[in-house]
Amino acid sequence: MRAVCALGAVSLLLAAVSAEARPRSKTPSLSARSAVILDADNGGVLFSKNPHLRLPPASTTKVMTVILAMERLPFDRQVPVSATAAGAAPSRAGLSAGARYTVRDLVTAALVSSSNDAAVALAEAVAGNESAFAELMNDKAGRLGMRDTKFINATGLTERKRRQYSTASDLAILMRLASGHRTIDRIMGITTTVIVGSDGKPVFLKSHNKMLWRMPKFVKGKTGWTAASLHTFVGTDYEPDKRIIFAMLYSKKPWVDIENLATLGRRLEGRGR
Repeated sequence: MRAVCALGAVSLLLAAVSAEARPRSKTPSLSARSAVILDADNGGVLFSKNPHLRLPPASTTKVMTVILAMERLPFDRQVPVSATAAGAAPSRAGLSAGARYTVRDLVTAALVSSSNDAAVALAEAVAGNESAFAELMNDKAGRLGMRDTKFINATGLTERKRRQYSTASDLAILMRLASGHRTIDRIMGITTTVIVGSDGKPVFLKSHNKMLWRMPKFVKGKTGWTAASLHTFVGTDYEPDKRIIFAMLYSKKPWVDIENLATLGRRLEGRGR
């Protein structure tokens, strides 16, 4: 009887040791409804959560706006700001209607302070109006393989009668393209700056990406928020040798989710090196 009890005790002890030795899952819990992490080198999926769930992208839309503008407009071209652009719904940089700004400055405003007035001005400079520009955006998305994305404007603002949507998978594809562009990558790392239009008025810009101030875990990227989308984000490493790309949609705790995704991505990507 004692031998049986002793054997049982040993079995329990071994089971406890075995359980303790098992590696616990380090995958973080995310408040975001959808997320994807890609290997920046080959585009391979390192992690995903509802990657093809269609959700509002909010201002991550501006990454596509900027890419198209930079493909089609000289960077030093002076672009006039229409009354329509200047009156775009917040967030706005406060660009003056009738003033001219370089494409470089408008791109900076769109990426750093998520300026809707800058995004609309770029769309009008490229295509004449936002509707025509949205057609170009959707054509580009199709060519990139973003099969579950539909753009209806250059800003990411929610519209009542038309639905704009994307997925974490598609936005990660877009961010991978953007992060490979040196100028876009540099601008996404700017915390604060000032632009000046033809009217001579300085316009102060401050990044919405709070991760740029979190040393040493810098994360570059583009934020987004509307009441319909909650928090959205596309991001990448701060280091020049990009290793991971990630995207998330509909997050309730954005900065926690961003740090968790960045940390997880670096760990997962490191296994393949």
